[in-house]
Amino acid sequence: MKKRNYILAAAVLAFAVILTGCGDKNDKKEESTGKETDDVLAFDVKDYVELGEYKGLDVTYPLPDEVTDDAVKEAIQDTLYENTESKEVDRASQENDVVNIDYTGTMEGEEFEGGSDTDCDLKIGSGEFLPEFEENLIGKKAGETTVFSLTFPDDYDESLAGLAAEFTVKVNSVSEEIEPEYNVDFVKRVSDYETIEDYEASVKEELTKNAQDESDTEAEDHALRIVAENSKVDGYPQKLYDFFYDDNVAGYKAFAEMQGMEYEEFLQTFMSEEDIKEVVQEQVNDFLLSKAIMEKEGIEITDEEYAEATEEYAKENMFESAEDYEKEYGKTYIMTQMIRDKAVAFLRESANLQGMSWDEYIGEEDEEVYEEDLEEDEIDEEE
Repeated sequence: MKKRNYILAAAVLAFAVILTGCGDKNDKKEESTGKETDDVLAFDVKDYVELGEYKGLDVTYPLPDEVTDDAVKEAIQDTLYENTESKEVDRASQENDVVNIDYTGTMEGEEFEGGSDTDCDLKIGSGEFLPEFEENLIGKKAGETTVFSLTFPDDYDESLAGLAAEFTVKVNSVSEEIEPEYNVDFVKRVSDYETIEDYEASVKEELTKNAQDESDTEAEDHALRIVAENSKVDGYPQKLYDFFYDDNVAGYKAFAEMQGMEYEEFLQTFMSEEDIKEVVQEQVNDFLLSKAIMEKEGIEITDEEYAEATEEYAKENMFESAEDYEKEYGKTYIMTQMIRDKAVAFLRESANLQGMSWDEYIGEEDEEVYEEDLEEDEIDEEE
């Protein structure tokens, strides 16, 4: 799997974490006794890692973008949308209404895979379905059934591209979305601020912090990638691999559930089992390198630092307390996060950093991916 697929996988997992808090950890996580943490992390990293150059690295990173007034307005608009209410109405559907539908798609009289569903909410004009599909639902009332044909475009999924299908759609309900008015009352309802000015200042401050955090993360990740290129990782502790594998699968299952998909469908749509294994392998290697750097530098995690980090992780993930966060995620998860965070922070602090614009940085990243793809192609040809 190419790096671009790893990035997609990471994005999907991140989305799963945002939506679900990484799913039901009870399927795989330990009780927070510390015993399982010892089992997973109790190994000699020197058995697996030959650490190369890691200090004073030449690291490029993207400078954080300036937060504009337009960016603040967009963030506020997102908040307004998040607080939009849906109200069922007794009238024909219009653009931007949400219709709940049951639909059946057929080709030559036979249903085809992925062409039917029930109790499906669709916002007309959202682009979630083909434009022709959504347009055929305008002017329909609850209880009505409509039948229409359409042809899948040539750039659609290759199994359906260019094919004609007939859809029978029953409209179960029609709802309109009511967006709240942006005023002082709204500000007081969604924040701790009393004025629009203070609220907008806080939004800008948060966006600025997020931009800086993203910039720092890119610098740290780039540094760790350079360490990986300079080092040799040979094998891994099986319990460590299993931990990361279980953690990923739980997140992907949570994402699939939020999308109304079976996990098997997720594997067919987003990434295969083989893709997941490659993601896990990269995460395991990153952790092994991080642990090797920490041991080489004599960096340890004190009980006080663990407590502070857990508190911070809990706050970032909107948990009521550090205890709740630890109960949900477990000590192993927290320790693996801390070890990586501490290692990459050390790398960034000791590196020779060169900041550049996001466009320049992404250009460099694309070039790296292109070179990696060429190397993989050459290896494939040799094999």
